[in-house]
Amino acid sequence: MKKFLTVLCGGLIALTLFVTTGNTAKAAAPTDSPAGTESDDCGCHDVTQLFGAERNKIVSNLISSDAYKNEKKDLKNKGYKSHGANEIEVMKHNVYGVIMVGVPFTNSKGIVVMAVFMNGEFMGIQPADSN
Repeated sequence: MKKFLTVLCGGLIALTLFVTTGNTAKAAAPTDSPAGTESDDCGCHDVTQLFGAERNKIVSNLISSDAYKNEKKDLKNKGYKSHGANEIEVMKHNVYGVIMVGVPFTNSKGIVVMAVFMNGEFMGIQPADSN
C-alpha cells in the first residue's frame, strides 16, 4: 500500500509538471511599417558575407595590393593599429557584383574603425558597426 501511494503521488507530481493550464505564448501579428519611414527597397541590403576559400583569396589579393599597403601605412602613422587578416570582413553586393572589404583598425582612444575597400580601391574609414 505504501508503494502504491508513492507511485500515485509521484504520478500526480509528474502530471502537474508537464501538463499546465493557462495561455500559451503566441507570436504577435506582423505590423506594417509606420507612415513616413523609408522602404527597404533601396537595394543596399542585398549583400552576402563571404567565408572560406573565396574570402581568403580576396583578403590575400587585398593585402598584397599597393592600395592596401599605402593606406595601412598612412593609418599606422596616424596612430591606428591593425587587427590582422583574420578580422577582415568581405561582402559581395548581389545586385551590382561589387566586392566590399572592411579592414578593422583601432585608434589611440580604443575606437574601432573600418577601412573600406571596394573592388580593391580604398573608399575611406568609418566607425565600425557595433551590432
